Amino acid sequence: MRQRLGAADTNVIIKLHQFMPKPGTPTQRLAMTDPDTAHAYGNQIRDRVRALVGEADFAAHHRVEQFATSRMHLEAVCSRGDRRIGHVLEDLYDAGTDLTQVTKDQLVEALARHSLGYDRRLRHMDDPVLLWHVLNHVNRTAGQQLATALAARESAR
Repeated sequence: MRQRLGAADTNVIIKLHQFMPKPGTPTQRLAMTDPDTAHAYGNQIRDRVRALVGEADFAAHHRVEQFATSRMHLEAVCSRGDRRIGHVLEDLYDAGTDLTQVTKDQLVEALARHSLGYDRRLRHMDDPVLLWHVLNHVNRTAGQQLATALAARESAR
């Protein structure tokens, strides 16, 4: 990339973001990759770029940025959570847990104390009613068509 731009002072910054389905969009029901897996992919990308350009050039002109896994774990839980997630977060805070550094294991344990599961938040949400259903204005057929198209693309690989 730097050679194509022809500028010696050019920097290459690769920003990676975990896919988080958002309410009110056709992607709202899609599954999420476990944040630990997504972070591992980011590390592989960083290592591959470093190998391609060399250590010195990488250190001087390249960055691969991604969110911390603790943030991604919290987003995965909170994005599909209801009021019970507030109690989970409150318990973690009361126990002295730094929510900016919370581990998946800590989060899984805290969810279990409230009879909630972590993995359920990552899967494809095919429930007839999502937690935010009262505000849902997304065409269900459009969302299903998108999910089907993405699944077909993945299976073709």
